[in-house]
Amino acid sequence: MKIKSNASSAEISSPFYKINEDFCRKFENYISTKNGKVKGNYNAWSYLVEGKIINPTPWNLKYKKATYTSSGNLLLSSKKQNLLTMVEWSTLSLDSNNSEFEILRKDRIGLMNMILKNDFKKYKSTEDYLIRKSGNNNVPLEKYYDALKPIFDSKEIYSIIQKNKILTISLRTDQHLFDIFDKLISV
Repeated sequence: MKIKSNASSAEISSPFYKINEDFCRKFENYISTKNGKVKGNYNAWSYLVEGKIINPTPWNLKYKKATYTSSGNLLLSSKKQNLLTMVEWSTLSLDSNNSEFEILRKDRIGLMNMILKNDFKKYKSTEDYLIRKSGNNNVPLEKYYDALKPIFDSKEIYSIIQKNKILTISLRTDQHLFDIFDKLISV
């Protein structure tokens, strides 16, 4: 299944449409180089694309962008825009012991979780991330830290959660970060 445009005819001339179209084509091309499958749609305001690869472990990749304006006109509205960009990479647990953990970026949500649960600690001696572990004290992500370090440093990682044998890495970025993902899956 291919990524398709769901734009109105008026949106097709928008520079935002072209940016989103280019983003989606690059995503589609990348997934095809991994012999994966894609689905999704895009327009001038948003995109939602998903890909699945097997290399040798199955990974699901999801990229979402949504632009909200108060005026309802994307071309005239450079002010008062809200933008959500998110990426999720998920796979079956990388840990044979199936331990559960959460690594959260220290922001309002992370601080609220820390206050409510009081069992979060600093992750990797940084002030920017918190970790909570249950069960086995071993966090299987440690061997992948070097591959993820650039996006820890840039604070693009929003959360890393391993629960119910699923590892989900959530990012807040408008970049593909294929180079980081390639390092992650080749470790």
